[in-house]
Amino acid sequence: MAAADRQLVVAVEGTAALGPYWSTIVAEYVEKIVRSFCASELPGQKLVGTPPELALVVFHTHGPYSAFDVQRSGWTKDVDAFLSWLSGILFSGGGFSEASTCEGLAEALKILQGNPNTTQGHQNHEAQKHCILVAASNPYPLPTPVYCLPTQSTDHKENIETSKEPSIADAETVAKSFAQCSVSLSVISPKQLPTLKAIYNAGKRNLRAADPSVDHAKNPHFLVLLSENFMEARTALSRPLHGNLAPNQTITKMDTAPAVTMPGPTSNGNSSG
Repeated sequence: MAAADRQLVVAVEGTAALGPYWSTIVAEYVEKIVRSFCASELPGQKLVGTPPELALVVFHTHGPYSAFDVQRSGWTKDVDAFLSWLSGILFSGGGFSEASTCEGLAEALKILQGNPNTTQGHQNHEAQKHCILVAASNPYPLPTPVYCLPTQSTDHKENIETSKEPSIADAETVAKSFAQCSVSLSVISPKQLPTLKAIYNAGKRNLRAADPSVDHAKNPHFLVLLSENFMEARTALSRPLHGNLAPNQTITKMDTAPAVTMPGPTSNGNSSG
């Protein structure tokens, strides 16, 4: 079965550090982007092809007291179902610990790559693959074992091989792999963390491209960095929300929300710290 032409993974830090900001982030940013990405038309452009696919990755703290590092969902083409997954995330733990950002990004890249076997870099070059990292903590600073980082083939420059052995990498190293795999990486955070901006810069395909400006006067302290290649996201944050939720409507209460239930295959990794 051929992969969808357009795919989006939202990688969310599931710690209590992000919890108080989550309803605002969903209403003001993530839902707008998701609805724009899944719209059948954009201004001046009619979209064709299969409906886009959406997936969710939730990562937690890095350390011996974390029950698991990463959870992942299957793919869905149902926007409302995906938004319900977002509203069902239970934020807990963390706060004073670094997050497993590296592992979360690696899992997002893994499911966006699909087949773990060697892929041709020029195949399906029209595909649009995007990832949004939503975090409120600094990433764990030391390199950790992760899977599915691409390596350049020595025989053909257009070939990208996916290593079946674990690589030792930090979050910035994983972010650089997004550019190699032609996956855009955007970052949203309620805090102006230099480490998250460094991850965004590492994932840029064109280092000289200017960062798209985002009007977020309501949340001036937020860090909102959208990839220059994610046109739907840039369009979404420059126009009113088209959806059922008012901008200030609370999506979920962190102290009562049930743990997220993700249909499809899931993967839980034990903490390596």
